[in-house]
Amino acid sequence: MDRESMQERFGIIGTSAGVRQALDRVRQVAGTNITVLVEGESGVGKELFAKAIHQLSQRRHKQMLIVNCGAIPEG
Repeated sequence: MDRESMQERFGIIGTSAGVRQALDRVRQVAGTNITVLVEGESGVGKELFAKAIHQLSQRRHKQMLIVNCGAIPEG
């Protein structure tokens, strides 16, 4: 799937080099069988990228668990 199609399908907005690189990485990791940790500032779209990875992967028909690590209390 090309970048433009991915952006439209998953609601990812932007044309910067960073967004293009992130979309390329989504395609790259979606084809693997690895655990992915998506990091970034609040409100940058981490969950959109996580959902895109899941939907493009072989696991798309299985349940996906999204964990907001910042909401987990220390201790």
